[in-house]
Amino acid sequence: MEEGSMGRLLWKWSAACWLAIGLAACQSPVQQPAAPGLSPEQVQVLRSHGFEDQGGSWALMMPSKLLFAVDTDQLGSQQADYVNQLAQDLKRVGIQSVRVEGHTDDTGPVLYNQQLSERRAQRVAEQLVRAGMDPLQISTRGWGNSKPLPMAQGQDARRENRRVAIIIPAPVGP
Repeated sequence: MEEGSMGRLLWKWSAACWLAIGLAACQSPVQQPAAPGLSPEQVQVLRSHGFEDQGGSWALMMPSKLLFAVDTDQLGSQQADYVNQLAQDLKRVGIQSVRVEGHTDDTGPVLYNQQLSERRAQRVAEQLVRAGMDPLQISTRGWGNSKPLPMAQGQDARRENRRVAIIIPAPVGP
């Protein structure tokens, strides 16, 4: 191959590479849906509050924000503030429907724990309503001590199980 041909070939190859790089840089990335039925902004808000995708539904996975003392269904002021902020953020991004699930530890009679878990869920739901969420879009459920968190035994496990979980149900299609 002649020296001039080699130079032109190298120049063409170099130009083609730079053109390809330039075109790639101009391309905007393809937006993949963050979660079926939810906008990226909604997913960002959920994740910022500690929610995790549970196969379409989103569950609040930071239980320390909604833990209860032994034998009580009362929210502390920090918990109420957190629920208020959560409600505002959910409303801001158009998430309206929530499910609130109360739980207890394994001490005490089964029937009493069931009723206590229902009252805990109801207290959190009431706080969501005070923060402006539609009560018709909030469902509550008490599980008593039937759904303990999978963790070590002892007092820490009991404390973590005195909780309320907030679930964002999977959006239903059109």
